[in-house]
Amino acid sequence: MQKRILLIDDESSLRRSLSLGLKQLGFDVEPCENGFTALNKLELYKKNAVNLDTVLVDINLPDINGIKLGKIIKSKYPDTTMMYITGYADKLDFGDLEELQADGLIEKPFTADEITQKINEILDKKPKQIEIVEKKDANTVSAYVMIKVKENTDFFALYKKLYFMDNVLYCDATKGDIDIFLLIQSDSIESCRKFFDKDIKNLEGINSTQFLPVGIPVLNDGIKEIINAAGITTFEDMPGMSKSRDSQKSVYSYVLVDVDREKLEQIYPVLRLTENVLYCDYTFGNYNLILMIYGSQFGEIDKIIEKKIINLDGVLKVKEYPIINIFEM
Repeated sequence: MQKRILLIDDESSLRRSLSLGLKQLGFDVEPCENGFTALNKLELYKKNAVNLDTVLVDINLPDINGIKLGKIIKSKYPDTTMMYITGYADKLDFGDLEELQADGLIEKPFTADEITQKINEILDKKPKQIEIVEKKDANTVSAYVMIKVKENTDFFALYKKLYFMDNVLYCDATKGDIDIFLLIQSDSIESCRKFFDKDIKNLEGINSTQFLPVGIPVLNDGIKEIINAAGITTFEDMPGMSKSRDSQKSVYSYVLVDVDREKLEQIYPVLRLTENVLYCDYTFGNYNLILMIYGSQFGEIDKIIEKKIINLDGVLKVKEYPIINIFEM
């Protein structure tokens, strides 16, 4: 399961660079610009039963002293791994850190690789926690698999094999540097990953693959109420799992959107409520949102992307993959 990190630092450039670096190394990073924002996010995590592996906190924050913030976090979440970051290690009272039983300290400047190594060392030493999850009837989770096919491969034979696999909900051929999108489902992300590792990624003819688990972003209740009021009530199940498509009336494109994590809470509901967006799935990977957009023709989809998505504050990258009819290839 992907490790989740809460990053608390008032330097926006550090938050962005470190979030990007840790994201590329497989971590899910939630950046916070100050202590108050971090405490609010922690309460949302707790309320939504979201697991948190590590807190990275700058000791010199503008609103709450990092040491005091650490005491608050440790009192509420005693099992969370805590690592402090600072640019003034020579001025620290290490007695305070020992009293807090801090798991680590790293001095600026540092690289994402360096801090990843420290985090992994700390987490590997901690005893494994047994997580008890209350199971719900007919509970399913999903993940996207993006596939690049080798040249000179019998594309139709490979597509047909993928299409008829038991755990595959959607199998779409697309234009661009990704040849096939799959949406797979199972009773857990671990089962999806096992299916991907065992049955998909080593198939003959596949050049490269990406596995993107689908999750539900942690949003405050006010934003949830706004979306629910619009008649969209898919927060309790996996988005994209029950939406129907009519290829006789519309064309469709997968649209991958990379969003600044600090803007996600504002952008996600906008995209969910954008006309012609069939669904908007939150994922863990190089892109954190995958949209399915439809139109009467691909030119209409292009206009929606250009006018309603690309220029949103916080959108970093957008890439479109039009779905093509396999029988027209």
